[in-house]
Amino acid sequence: MTLRVKIVLIAILSVVGLMILFSAIAVVRYVRAKKEQPLVTQVEEQGNQGSNSSGQASPSSSVGKGAVQAPLSSPPPAEPGEEIVSLALPFVERFGSYSNQGNFENLSDLLPFMGSSMRNWAQKQIAEQVNKPFQELYRGVTTKALSYTMKDYKPEQGRAEILVATQRKELIGSTVNARIYNQDVVVKLVKDDGAWVVDSAYWQ
Repeated sequence: MTLRVKIVLIAILSVVGLMILFSAIAVVRYVRAKKEQPLVTQVEEQGNQGSNSSGQASPSSSVGKGAVQAPLSSPPPAEPGEEIVSLALPFVERFGSYSNQGNFENLSDLLPFMGSSMRNWAQKQIAEQVNKPFQELYRGVTTKALSYTMKDYKPEQGRAEILVATQRKELIGSTVNARIYNQDVVVKLVKDDGAWVVDSAYWQ
């Protein structure tokens, strides 16, 4: 076999091999394209058929025949007394955090959340203290609610009582004189026009 014949055979084999390779690539691409083609579900088909000329779906075609409807998610039921806790804990922290230079903001800020008896007490406290001389030596207390115990909860009668355990930090003059201590407070609540309000709060 001459050299020329060998070269011709090699060229033919190369061309055939390239054709086979290109054919295989084309087949793989076609198969992938068929797999990735989106399927139109029965719900989508009937939804499209149920659209009127304005683009709004008619009521009779909002859900396809035989389609499975996803269950509507509903919020978990509230725990008994949850509304009491969500009111009492922040109330206690604000009620128990004040300074002798704060103009009784802790009381005035909480007036909308107080019942009539406690509101009268708070307004009286503010009126009595507002005309007293300004104290240059700073004294302040911050309060953090730690835990609670529901002592009484009768929503049908419109009354509740909760014991809140707190940690309090008292500053006199500077942070060097800080005193940290625990103190409980009993909070009584009543319903006023359907809404819970704080009727009294007594430090133990």
